[in-house]
Amino acid sequence: MLRTALSFLDKQLSQYLVDRDPVTYTDQDSVVALAGLMNREGAPVNLNAHIHITLAGLEEEKLEGKRLFPVATGTGDQKKFRQLPPPYFINVYLLFTAVHADYSTALRDLSMVLSFFQENPVFDDKVALNTPQPGKPWQFIEKLVFNLHTLSFEQQNNLWAALGAKYLPHAVFKMRMLTVFGNEGSTAEPIKEMAINDHLI
Repeated sequence: MLRTALSFLDKQLSQYLVDRDPVTYTDQDSVVALAGLMNREGAPVNLNAHIHITLAGLEEEKLEGKRLFPVATGTGDQKKFRQLPPPYFINVYLLFTAVHADYSTALRDLSMVLSFFQENPVFDDKVALNTPQPGKPWQFIEKLVFNLHTLSFEQQNNLWAALGAKYLPHAVFKMRMLTVFGNEGSTAEPIKEMAINDHLI
């Protein structure tokens, strides 16, 4: 689900850059990279891309009234119910870093990212986010909404310290809202009667 969303975003942003400036961005496969900035040994990640998209954090969207819900399985006499837990609704913080060695080019790359989200703040089913695969419901994403997220200087300092990297031109966007759910749960008995005002139905 998370990989599906970010891979979709990678392709959309890459295509946008190539369409706007095919002279600078000649190869769509090398414009944007889903990657961190440093590898596990602390060395810079060098993928020759213009923009790196990095997961910076996750946040649960708290919704009131989330309850277990039953889903019918089987038919006829074999019909049973499975009790599914309520899904997580997740907001994702994404770091877009302009990694080009030439600083002026990096600033231009970052400006293009900002333009992309100004023109495309929402992606929904009208732009065919993806096609759900049988047996893989987590691959279906109904809508992605993007908001520019402002960090204070202190927060920026903490972020770059956590990344173990030197400060580079960047922007953080909040991607709302992914739904995380599974199709496994506990078996539940079908409802056979209900009590309304102390009367059984």
